Amino acid sequence: MLLSLLLVAVTAGTTVQEQPLAVIQSFANGLTGIRAANPGVRLDVGRDPSIMDAPVLFVDYQDPTGDPGARDVRCDAETHDWTGARAISFQVKPSHALRLSVSFLDRNGVAYTTWIELQADTWQPVRIALDEIRPNPYFQPPGAKHGAPIDVSDVRWIAFAPQDRASGRLAISRFVLSR
Repeated sequence: MLLSLLLVAVTAGTTVQEQPLAVIQSFANGLTGIRAANPGVRLDVGRDPSIMDAPVLFVDYQDPTGDPGARDVRCDAETHDWTGARAISFQVKPSHALRLSVSFLDRNGVAYTTWIELQADTWQPVRIALDEIRPNPYFQPPGAKHGAPIDVSDVRWIAFAPQDRASGRLAISRFVLSR
């Protein structure tokens, strides 16, 4: 059941169903491999029957501080080679409307980030096309190979963080790779 979640896309009035290629993080092992940058961010794995019968990560976060990375949550990737994928997909439900950043480092050590606007208190699907994500314009780690094409053949983690000015809660389903 866990690997059989169907992602639905609507194309020209026709419904097309996609099977995920691989799971990036399923939360099936609880909080193993899941970390918050700050101990003030509370993490818990549970279930929300309104989305699916699978583990969901719940994140309670505090007001922002002077540290831009203080509310980051990092999830180890269960699958490191994302080469055959065209997108990262997941579902998310924030307690209030917010902007969410989603990031990862490619094989070249380049940080790729995108920002998504989310509605309050509703599960919403997110699909991040790998050919549209760009290097983070605000931060690159030392040693990043600037100017190199994206290389997703060895991705060790995916991270996300709320980018709003309030404390809150969000729930995230498993991260998967899709065509």
